[in-house]
Amino acid sequence: MTRRPLVLVVDDEHDFRAIVSHVLDRGGYDVVAAGNGEDGLKMFEDYTPDLVVLDGNLPDMDGIDVCRKLRATEKGKLVPVVMCTVRSAVGTVGEGLSAGVTDYVVKPFEMEELLERVEKALEKSRGQ
Repeated sequence: MTRRPLVLVVDDEHDFRAIVSHVLDRGGYDVVAAGNGEDGLKMFEDYTPDLVVLDGNLPDMDGIDVCRKLRATEKGKLVPVVMCTVRSAVGTVGEGLSAGVTDYVVKPFEMEELLERVEKALEKSRGQ
């Protein structure tokens, strides 16, 4: 039996985190979740997920800073990061891409779109 990919969801909105975690679980992923950037970074170190779904606007630091900190670690250099952001923050896409964000999903979005982006990012990271 093959291991299900592990996804770390980092978002400060409890309901959003719960919905995304549920959808990812039903989509074939194991999920761990954090409510802020600092906890997300700690969980990343503890669990070494295969992919991170990251909110662009967290209470303690923005998602781009979290991504930069992930990319600065040996474990985090190659792990795909899918950033979830609101339409008004789309102007930071270029900054996010330069910080190492793999892909973006603009809130609100369909959960099927998130699943597609996650799968594509994982395929790309595996070189498929």
